[in-house]
Amino acid sequence: MLQDLTVTNSPNSNTAIALENAEIHLLIRPDLGGRIDQLYDKQADHAWLWHPLEYDASGTRTLPLGASFDQHWSGGWDEIFPNDAAGEFQGYSQVDHGELWSQNWKVREQSHSTVKMELHCRTVPVRVEKTISLHPTKPEFQLAYQFENLSNAEIPFLFKHHAAIAIEAGDELLLPDCLIEPVVLDFSRIIGREGKTKFPIAQDAAGNEVDLRTVRDRDSQLQEFFYSSELAVGECGIRNVRSQTLLKMQFDNADFPFVWMFQSYGGWKDFYVAIVEPCTTMPYDLDIACENGTIAVLAPCEIQQRHLCVAIER
Repeated sequence: MLQDLTVTNSPNSNTAIALENAEIHLLIRPDLGGRIDQLYDKQADHAWLWHPLEYDASGTRTLPLGASFDQHWSGGWDEIFPNDAAGEFQGYSQVDHGELWSQNWKVREQSHSTVKMELHCRTVPVRVEKTISLHPTKPEFQLAYQFENLSNAEIPFLFKHHAAIAIEAGDELLLPDCLIEPVVLDFSRIIGREGKTKFPIAQDAAGNEVDLRTVRDRDSQLQEFFYSSELAVGECGIRNVRSQTLLKMQFDNADFPFVWMFQSYGGWKDFYVAIVEPCTTMPYDLDIACENGTIAVLAPCEIQQRHLCVAIER
């Protein structure tokens, strides 16, 4: 069931904001990086977003810019911008997993079905605006982002979703026809060889074919992380086999040409979670992405928009 917590109708409150129709309930936390803290399917009685067992939904936090993502991560649906790995990049000092996830967002507008928030970044001269709009009757919502380059310089960047999905053994990871490859082979426990293969098939260390669609048991203690590229269509998601429902993300390939897929089947920190990550950029090393031409770019003074639709299918 959906966890009880305080919600507000005040546009400047640091507590949760609720958007709800007859089908789904969204909880949004401006104080926790503006993230979607929970997506609850009222018809199936299913909470889609994962949190660790010790997570206290009633608590808040104040994190310094540059805080460790892994040390403070508590699930939900974050966004990562303008980078993933921390370090120097083209004169900018970039922090762990960027800025959006750790900072308090300012709520600009709010109604019963929509919330608009903004954040002025400090590591790059960019203003980010996010609007979450719930469909009045259907189990779906829209995420719209606006990035404004406040400088006269070009800014290459990475922007990705970081949706931590609660999983059960036998669930299915869903991607269209695409190519996949391990992010870091040393991390992989299912894929065993470098190189690209066609989803859902990869090769283990012995060269045997393995199918990446099916969510493994927690007792398997496996973990995996792979990139997806050359997507036939802009969509991805997870099917919950028990409830026979599907969480689907749909987007323009020009907005998100890649999907990163992270899975911990008990292998990483004993967590049992899949993280679905539509992304502008590949790989996480921005210098390499620049060399490969697989990075997003904000032109001088440009205002750029990107969109994603989320729907539950039954």
